[in-house]
Amino acid sequence: MSTIQTQITAINAAFDQAFNTKNAVAIGQLYADNAVVMPAPAGEPVLGSAAIQTFFAGLIAAGVIDHQLTLVEAVEDGNLAYQRGNWAGAMMNEKGEKQTFGGNVHLVYRKQADGNWKAVTHIWN
Repeated sequence: MSTIQTQITAINAAFDQAFNTKNAVAIGQLYADNAVVMPAPAGEPVLGSAAIQTFFAGLIAAGVIDHQLTLVEAVEDGNLAYQRGNWAGAMMNEKGEKQTFGGNVHLVYRKQADGNWKAVTHIWN
């Protein structure tokens, strides 16, 4: 596994851990201040890490559980990198049955001055 694959796998694990422990603050910290999240299907773009934190807090409050990001490919080019992968999640329906869903995900990262990577664009379908 390349260095960027290892780093993005760790970011994915941190995202999933934060989501699944209902820690939207920690999710927001994974995004650059000027990041954008473009939710599916055709949701309005969410601009900035504070708004992104609020957006994910809303998904958590709505009952989304068992979030998982899976890396398929990661490529680094200077101070930018991207990942292509899959996402999955679940919710409980009115009958208490788990309903699973998922799809494709694409994130672009920018290397920060401290050497850490933060997401600048996040889109899924």
